[in-house]
Amino acid sequence: MKKKILSALGKIEKDNAVKIIYAIESGSRMWGFASEDSDYDIRFIYISRPDFYLSVSKRRDCIDFTDKENDLDFSGWDLKKALGLFYKSNMSLYEWLSSPIVYRTSPEIERFRKLSHSFLDLKALIYSYIHLSRHNYEVYIRNRNSVRLKKYLYILRTILACAFMEKRNCPPGITIPELLPFAEDSYARDFLLKIIEVKKQGELKTDRPDLRINSWIEHNIEHYMALAEALPEKHADISVLDKFFCSSVLDYYNELAEAEL
Repeated sequence: MKKKILSALGKIEKDNAVKIIYAIESGSRMWGFASEDSDYDIRFIYISRPDFYLSVSKRRDCIDFTDKENDLDFSGWDLKKALGLFYKSNMSLYEWLSSPIVYRTSPEIERFRKLSHSFLDLKALIYSYIHLSRHNYEVYIRNRNSVRLKKYLYILRTILACAFMEKRNCPPGITIPELLPFAEDSYARDFLLKIIEVKKQGELKTDRPDLRINSWIEHNIEHYMALAEALPEKHADISVLDKFFCSSVLDYYNELAEAEL
């Protein structure tokens, strides 16, 4: 499958006239609870050609591509868009940078990763995770007689990510083994492990809600909302990202110029 993914990435580059500088696996395969029939969620960051950045008209700054035959879903962001989200401590972007399954990397991304520590806004990152937990809980679990167990899995994962950040003061681990030690409640930990085991066997069914877990979720949502509110805001110097962006784009343009010689 990796060979097919790399081939598709090359086709995306050619069809869109871009340079992909980073590509990883996201979703359940990245988190560590994929089933045999789980699809592949490939996410990537790319640099566009000169006419994209110098155009007067607004251009689309993302690329989406689906290979249904091989269950491959591709979605990528232009480097400028990625840096703008990075400045806001975007949750998805930090997860991409920590993915254990990397299909393509580059010197630009290694420099990008080094910047992540100085630009991390823990307040914004915890807010992102706990807002996602609250949304999923309110929409799919709360006051329902029947729930999709898969939603519990996503909610517990994001809450444990907040617990990780509270204890470590850094971006959370991505995989379940990294997050599981932060499930201090044994009932919640066992519940999560049970759901993961079922998930790996195939798609999760619907079931009655677990009221004890619901109570645990509500308590933690309240706790981490309050924690995020109490944290100070971080104001980083965006000019550092401007310099990184300019140097990365110019390096790519020099590559193009050399290739045309």
